[in-house]
Amino acid sequence: MKPYKGYYSIVQYCPDLARQETVNIGVLLMVPDQRFLKARMVRDNERVRHCFGTKGSDASALSEFKRSFISRVDSESTRIGTTESLQQFIDTRGNNFQLTDPAFVKVRSCTAVLDELFDKLVSGKAKSPRRESFTKTLHNRFESAGIGDRIYTDIPIDVPILNHETKVPFGFQNGAFHLLQPVQFKPDKEESNFGLACKYSTEGKLFQEHNNKGYGPLKFNVIGRFASKKDPSIGIVGKVLAESDVRLHLEHDLSSLVDEIRRTGKVKADAS
Repeated sequence: MKPYKGYYSIVQYCPDLARQETVNIGVLLMVPDQRFLKARMVRDNERVRHCFGTKGSDASALSEFKRSFISRVDSESTRIGTTESLQQFIDTRGNNFQLTDPAFVKVRSCTAVLDELFDKLVSGKAKSPRRESFTKTLHNRFESAGIGDRIYTDIPIDVPILNHETKVPFGFQNGAFHLLQPVQFKPDKEESNFGLACKYSTEGKLFQEHNNKGYGPLKFNVIGRFASKKDPSIGIVGKVLAESDVRLHLEHDLSSLVDEIRRTGKVKADAS
């Protein structure tokens, strides 16, 4: 029998968003041609307790999430039938319960594949690996996009007025030298995110008003990681940064930035 195209997403629990450490608690499988959408979750919270010590109200919230998630998936089974609609559903998740981007899998038996994915990705005794850092994620994305030869890393920059040096993780040259600063913003913390935006707005203004001896005129960019595409902090952060002519790029939509670097970024001397 010819296999069908399936797409799966791992359901993860992240008790501390600042640390971005997760444990796999379930898996979701969609097979469009079979109109199949099902999720399977761990029955107890033992692995979460072992990894994070979760108990009390946190454990109760986790158990309630698992129950409501199964019900939500069942109710959405008639609406979610494409990779686009699946991605939209994933993007609505956030905070302590997250879903990974859809991954392709060949399917002959929907139920059998769901069981196999659960056994392989969730029910094993090994601890779930830590989520890679935001900086590492961006590095991999630049490399996979084929623009790694245009990206400078760990750029030492003197901070005007403050008389000290800082390092910016990424940058590229296209006449001006663009500094790319990854920033992780907290979910549901608009006031805190406003303060963080003010910090980088001020820093960006200082960089852009003073030519750098090694890199010439500077442009400052923030690459923001938010809990979801609908995070209300996005608009606030964007406005604050724009006051200092600092550009905000969103982690979930870097296509324009990648295209700009590909078209205008100069290849590094040591990469040519």
